[in-house]
This record gives sequence, C-alpha cells and structure tokens, in this order.
Amino acid sequence: MWVLKTHGETFYVKHVDCKLPWSTKETPDNASTKGSIKLKQCLLTINDNNEAEISPLTLFDKIRLRNQKLGITRIIWTKTEFDNILKNDNIKHSPFRRIQAPCSTGYTVCDILEPEMVTILGLKYTGMFRVLKPNEPEYKAYDDSALWRKLQALYAGGDEDDSEDE
Repeated sequence: MWVLKTHGETFYVKHVDCKLPWSTKETPDNASTKGSIKLKQCLLTINDNNEAEISPLTLFDKIRLRNQKLGITRIIWTKTEFDNILKNDNIKHSPFRRIQAPCSTGYTVCDILEPEMVTILGLKYTGMFRVLKPNEPEYKAYDDSALWRKLQALYAGGDEDDSEDE
C-alpha cells in the first residue's frame, strides 16, 4: 500500500500515477518514514480500484474544492416550479443554468449557498431535486461554459446556447 496525505487526510492506495513533477523532503530522524514526495497545485483522484492519480489542479477544480469546503451544494431538478420555490422562499443560490436533455426533459442546475438550506429543502420538498456529485458531467460543466455547450449539444443536439436564468 502507498500512503498519500493531503489537507490533513490520509489515503491508503494500491497504485499511484503522478502526472506532475515532484520534489523530495528527507526526514532521516523519523523512525518510520525517511522521506516523502512533495507536490504542489495538484488534484488527487482515487478510482474504484483504489488507484490514485495525481494531476494538475485546474481553476475549475479550485472552485469546486473551495465550494465543498464552504458547504456549497450543487443541485439539479426538472420541474420549473422548483425555480419559483427557490426564489419565493428567498433561498440564496447561484445563477440557474438550464440544459435540454433527451425526451424533452429540461434540467436546471445551481448552487445552494447556505449549507443548512439543503437540509430544509430536502425535508420540505422531498424528491423535487437531487444533489449533484463532483464526478457528474452537469456538476463539472456548470463552471465551464465550453463544457456546458458540449453537454447541451450531446444531450439534445441543440444550439449550444449558454442560457442562464438570472
């Protein structure tokens, strides 16, 4: 097993693939570890086979990680009445981004900016939305207009319009 440490967390993985240059830090007086490999501005991804990939940290990764640390939650829903719920209940949120998917289904994505409101919305409006995970294409595309247009084109063969509600 390999040991990876980042931001106070330790991960034990089977394999590490590093796509970045690195430097070493020697610790000869440490009884268990004589040295370590140090990386800066990197993203650690661990797949289902418990294999790690260390890749360059992009601006979008920084935003996503900052949002997670702040407790900002990205959600997705289909019913337009949920748009009005967020507005009328004065829920602090980021701009809405809409995408047209197959079968005439439209999806809307936004960030809920107050962590406690996600719980309240979940209890009050059960089943009307779901929390997006960082590995989902809609999550990644929300911050990247070019990726959003590609996703729109993939889903609907649409006009690649970067439409926003607010």
